[in-house]
Amino acid sequence: MAVKVIVRTSFGLEWPEIKLGAGCIEALELVVHLLKPASLAAFLLAFWRVGADLGWTAEFIITDGLMRHWQLWVALGISMIASEGYLSRRFMRVQSR
Repeated sequence: MAVKVIVRTSFGLEWPEIKLGAGCIEALELVVHLLKPASLAAFLLAFWRVGADLGWTAEFIITDGLMRHWQLWVALGISMIASEGYLSRRFMRVQSR
């Protein structure tokens, strides 16, 4: 007995066309290029916090509040890398039009 399942996965979702001026494009390029170093800094702070918790490094610079948790720094680093990838693809698509 054979069963065929037909699944429609295409949605008619299209992004609106973006018309950017030269100054806005340069600012967007700068933001996209600075996300990788910012994510590296977030990962370094996460490793520093883990090292401080294990007693391998000096005391972490932030001792109170939400930003003292290493999980937050890892989440920030991952989200910045994902944002950089998405924005660079989206920016190249806008620039090629």
